[in-house]
Amino acid sequence: MATDDLKRAKAAYTGTSGQEMDRSWSDFVSRAVLKEVERREGLYNEGGRYQGGTRNLAPGRKIRL
Repeated sequence: MATDDLKRAKAAYTGTSGQEMDRSWSDFVSRAVLKEVERREGLYNEGGRYQGGTRNLAPGRKIRL
């Protein structure tokens, strides 16, 4: 994740975690990821869950500063 995006996410979490009842940073991130998963399942897989998900993913590229 780009540094600026991470800062933005942390600021949103810090500024709203009380109102949104986030249990933790991990809870916030998990809910954000699942929202995107549900959007993609709805758009590309008729709302159904994709099969698999057990394989290791390739690591992302390192950010060059």
